Order: sequence, then structure tokens, then C-alpha cells
Amino acid sequence: MEAREIFDAAPLAISQFLSETGQGLYIPPYQRAYSWEQTKVRRLFEDIAHGLTQLTQFEDSICFLGTVIALRDLSYVTVEPIHRSQVPPKVMTIIDGQQRLTTVLILATILHEEIRLRSEQIQADQTARWLYNQALDIVGRLAPTFEEDMRYGDNNFRYYPRMIRSYHDAWSRMTGEARYESPIGFYLHSYGAHARSSDASKPYKHVALEAETEPSNREAHNHLSRVREHIRKTVRQQARADSSDDGDDNSFPSLSTVLSSAKLQSALFNSDNAIPVEIQESIEDKPRWAELLRLIVFANYLLRRVTVAVVTAKREDYGFDMFEALNTTGEPLTALETFKPKVIQAEGLKDWEKSPSKRSFDVIDAFLTREGDTADRKQSATSNLLVPFALIQSGTKLSKRLNDQRRHLRDQFDKQPDLSTRRDFLATLEQLVQFTDGPWRHPEQLEAYNSALSGDASLALAVLGSAKHDIVQAPLTRFYAAYRLSPSDEVDRRVQHFLSAARMCAAFYALWRGAHGSTAGIDDIYRKLMHLGEPDSAVPPLARDQRQLAAEIDVDLLQKYLLKQLGKGGLDDKAKWITRAASVPVYTAARPLARILLLAASHNSSPDVERPGLIRWGRDGLLETMTLERWRDDATLTIEHVAPKEANDGWDSRIYDGDNTQHTLGNLTLMPSIENSSASNRPWPVKRTMYRAFSAPTIDDAEKLIKEAADQGLILGSNANQIMLQARHLPLVAALGQREEDWSVEFVHERSERLASLAWDTLAPWLGLPKS
Repeated sequence: MEAREIFDAAPLAISQFLSETGQGLYIPPYQRAYSWEQTKVRRLFEDIAHGLTQLTQFEDSICFLGTVIALRDLSYVTVEPIHRSQVPPKVMTIIDGQQRLTTVLILATILHEEIRLRSEQIQADQTARWLYNQALDIVGRLAPTFEEDMRYGDNNFRYYPRMIRSYHDAWSRMTGEARYESPIGFYLHSYGAHARSSDASKPYKHVALEAETEPSNREAHNHLSRVREHIRKTVRQQARADSSDDGDDNSFPSLSTVLSSAKLQSALFNSDNAIPVEIQESIEDKPRWAELLRLIVFANYLLRRVTVAVVTAKREDYGFDMFEALNTTGEPLTALETFKPKVIQAEGLKDWEKSPSKRSFDVIDAFLTREGDTADRKQSATSNLLVPFALIQSGTKLSKRLNDQRRHLRDQFDKQPDLSTRRDFLATLEQLVQFTDGPWRHPEQLEAYNSALSGDASLALAVLGSAKHDIVQAPLTRFYAAYRLSPSDEVDRRVQHFLSAARMCAAFYALWRGAHGSTAGIDDIYRKLMHLGEPDSAVPPLARDQRQLAAEIDVDLLQKYLLKQLGKGGLDDKAKWITRAASVPVYTAARPLARILLLAASHNSSPDVERPGLIRWGRDGLLETMTLERWRDDATLTIEHVAPKEANDGWDSRIYDGDNTQHTLGNLTLMPSIENSSASNRPWPVKRTMYRAFSAPTIDDAEKLIKEAADQGLILGSNANQIMLQARHLPLVAALGQREEDWSVEFVHERSERLASLAWDTLAPWLGLPKS
């Protein structure tokens, strides 16, 4: 295949592109509404004015407005609604460039009216004959930029707006078929009708369409009205500007410059001395003439020298590929925005507003609108949503490339055999949004489930979210959807399954990563579960295309699958797991991993009086660390290295001998951020005293410890003293303060094994494994 079979490209002047006979510009439904703010409109206007000013010095001056990417739709597959026999012969579906083209069309109509009205005021003056004829010429060339004369039809419907928008508009010569309800379609049709009416000698007053249109469309109409008024005021101000002095490069050239510039006259009027002597001699005393001439000059430049590079794709996919490659500053449409028209088409335009797919899309759109206060954030939020959706829907690993996501949505939707399964396709995405915007973001919501598992599950989701372990969104959404869509008599059981699944995923994350340090293929484990399952163990895949969205998911099969993955590496055996986990530098592997292992080890623990410095199992209710409240508590928010991260005097140098011992569980504890900073790089005797003070049961006990340290020559500093006295009681460091001996590499290893053992005892039961 040669490149010209995929697309062609041509630099075209505005008049060439917009006035091409038989051509209609079509805005597909996935395009955003016209939304350019005044700063962008002003920038476009200034760019054109600057190019015009440059023409007085450089005869090849042009103003390049960028690339327009379009699909030449010869079969009208993008046009909806459609009266096929009435469609213009050449439909150009705009993939990129709508905002610029809409602005240029508004500018063209305003120039058309301003020049037309001013020319009528000088029509009877024979001296102004040249100026009047130039006005007639430019008005005649401006008109076809914004409307196409179809040669016959019902009154004003003979004239087609040059640009219309899908669903809101329909081209037709027939009164009962033509419809122009989008902002640009309505405006171009309304202005064209006015310009041909008996009231054409009066200024056009635009009244935005408000009746029988939804709120978003009404606001789009009002926005176009505001932009039109801004452009109209700008044009009039520029035309009336001081005609004797040159302004800056962003203004129209002065009258004297226009009259004296041979380059400008040659480029715009085809002659170095195009403006007759009688006009030059009279115009300085005639402000209306001067205004009209400046407008004619500007309009000529717009039509002849303002250019776009029109890239015409033969297929929509190719157009989007080029759009992404060429677009560096624009705001590309998200994959869901380009997918929405396909869903509307499946439901049918007439049935869309009340369809299940519309209700699903409303939920999805509302979520992405909240997430995406900027185009980049919305793009990112959409991408982050579609990656787990692909896993949920078909078990597919989807990249974050925009075009890959566009194609995936389209292809998977097309594979659905009927409208019912296509609705389920959207409902699946809706359930993912409900899960993401609900328990995944706000795990405290699980407390409302009134279950014995709620506390564990809320902590589990908080840990997984903090770890950005997003791969579990897919399987957990399946359990979540099964419960939310379940019959009323099955809700309680399915809620338990969902909560259990959340605990299992968190425990698997902690045990797998705790033994490996790295991710070690954990994402692929879940991808296999979604796509293939474990046939040897009779575990079916969880992807939705394998079963109904509301079908119950057996949580015991999830447990069976995850345990088998641990068993492949011997990690379902406590002793083997402890040996692996004790040597893993969990701090550098993942901070959330280190935190959950430390909290799990500390749960219901107490200092080991027989082995000072270590902790042991205490009793239920003694120290509840495995809660969402504790996870979010500042007291356990930061990870403290007992022996500092970097070696310094006073610490066992073997801790830093190269195996990252300083980052293993045995050298870590949890503390508030301020207390952590205070302890920092201090020597072991000072840290031990601080740990004792932090875990002292009363202020008096803490003050006594500080005084004893001072008597022994340990100077902590007034700031550290104040922090220790004001700090909350920190039971997690109590055992550390009881160690009288040096902090040695042997003790770090011993403590790592003890903490790993305790962490296993807390987490393993979440997966159905025994404590020992």
C-alpha cells in the first residue's frame, strides 16, 4: 500500500477550502462542543492581522492556521441523521480543526455583513465606484465560505450551512427535512437567511436557539453568541482605529500603509497601484471609506493568504493516527468520546435519551468530568479506566495508547452479538466506575456493609490503593458488580464474597511482594485469572465475556487460584516465606508494602520480655493495628529506619555491607513524621531513649527518661525534648526502647524473621492459610 492510498495532504487558502463547490463540513458527535475562549479567538485574529502587516514588507507573507484533519466520507457513513439524496456531494468529516474552522466561519460572516452594510452607504457616490465594486467582489467571495448554494430548494433551505454538527443538524432542501439546531448550523443558516432577506440593510441580531434543546446545547449556543459578539466588536474597533498611524503588528495596517504599500496592493488586488488616485485623494477625509477599505483589505488577506494544511484520510482510524502524531498543543478527544457515537448508533438516535446505554454513559461521563478538570487529566482518567475495563470485559491487556484504546472499544463492541450484550458492555464499564469512585477511592464506605469483614476489607482496599496495585480493580469489580446486581435474597452472601475477595487480594499482594520484593509478574497472575483462569484447577476465567455481568463469582475459586500461585514458589509454607521475606529490602521495594507488613506484625503484639527489642503475640484486642483508622493515622504514617539509611559513626558497619540490610523489616518501624525527623540520624543510645520516651505511658515517665539521659551525658536538644513530651503515645516502638545491647546486624536479621513470622500470622488467614 502506498502512502497516497491512506491519506493526501494539500495546503489550501481559506477561500479554496471553505468555498469548494459541493463540499459540506461535518462535525461528528464525538467532537466537543465549540468552546474556544476569547483568548484563543483573539490570538487567531491577531495572527491574521500580523500576517497582513507583514505583507507590507514581504510579498510572500501568509498566515498558517495549522493542520485540519478530515475524513472524506464518500459513503456518508458518518452522517446521522441523513436524507441521503439531499447530502452535499463531498462530505468532509472533521477529525481535528473544528474550533479553528468554526471561528473562521464566524469571522467570515461578520466581515460579510460589515462590508456589505458599509458598501450600501457609498453606493450612490460615483467617486467611490472602485471601492464599491471591490466590496461587492469580496462579499461575493465571502458568502460561499459559510454557505453552499444548492441551486434549488424551499426558500432559504436552498442554501446549506457550510458546516453542521451530527445529530443536531440535517442537510436538506426540503422544509420538513432540513434541521439546524447546533450552534454553528443554526447560526450560519440564520445569518444567511437574514443576508438575503428584505431586512438585509439592517444589522443582523443573533438570537441563540433555546427552545426544544437540552441544557448543554443551549449553553453551547450562548457561547457561540458571546464569541460572535466579541469578534464583531474587535472587527469594528480595528476598522475604526486611527487611520493615520501604524499600530502594533497585531492590528490592521494603517490607512497610509495600505495606500503606500505596493506589495500589499499587488498581493491583494493584483496590481502595484490598484487603488485609484481619486480614492486616495478623497479617502483620508472620509472615515467610512477608510473603514471599508481596511475591512476589504483584511477580508482579502483572510481569503487569499490565510492557509490551512488539509490532511484528508481515507479511513477514520488513519485520521486519528495522524491527529496524534501532528497534535502537540491541542486537546485530543478521549477514546470514550470517540466511542460514544457508536453506542448512540446502536441504540438509535430516537431512543438514545431513554436508553440503558445513555444511563450508563451518564454515570461514566459524570465521573470523568469530575476527574478531568483539564484535558490532560481527563485523558489520563479515561486511560486509567479503560485498562482495567479491558481486563474485566475480555481479559485483554490494553496499552495506554489512545488509538489502541479507541480500536479496542470499537472492536469489542462490534463483537457483541445483540443490543442486550452491547448494553451489558456499557454496564460493565459503569460498574467499574461505581467501584473506582466508591470503595476503591473511599474504602471507608465498606463500614456501612455491617459485616464482620468490613474492617479488614476497608483496610485491604486502602493498602491496595496506596500501593497503586490497580491490577486488582478488574477481579474486584467482578465481585462488586455481582453483589450490586444480585437478587435481594442473595445480597448478603455476595457482599461477604466481595469483602473476602478484597482481603484475599491484599494478603496475596503482601505475601507475594513481601517474599519477592519486586512485582515478580504479579500483574500477569491477575491477567491470566481474567483471561484464562486455571483450567487444571477448574478455576474459570473471570472476564465478563465468559459469563453474565450479574452472575455470582465463587470466592473460593479465587482463593484456590491465588494459593496455587503462592504454592508454585513454595510461598504457601510459613517457614519458607519467612526466610524469603526476612531478607527482602521492603522499604525500597514499596513503602505501602513495608507499612502493611509492619502493621500486620504489630497487630495485638506486646514487647517480648525474654528477648528485649523484639515483639511477640499478645492477645486479641491488645493493640489493634490492622484497621483503616490506624493505616491513615499519622502515628504510623512514616517508616523510620532504626539504623539510619546511610552509614555513619556509631552503627554496626556490617548493616551497610551491600545486601540492603538497613532496608529490611528488622531495621524498620512506624512513627509520625515529626518524631521520625527528630530521631533521624542520631546514635543508637539517643534513639533508644527517644523510643522509650515516645512509648512512655505518662508525661511524667517521659520527663524522667529525658532527665536520666541528660544525667548520662546524652544531649537530645530542646526541640527533641519538646517533641517527645508532646508526642502521642507510640506503642509500636516500646520494644525497641527495651533493648539495652547494641543494634547489630545479627539482631536486625533476628528481628526481621520475628516480624515476618508475626506478619504471616495476621495476613495468611485472609487467604485461608494456617498461622503455622
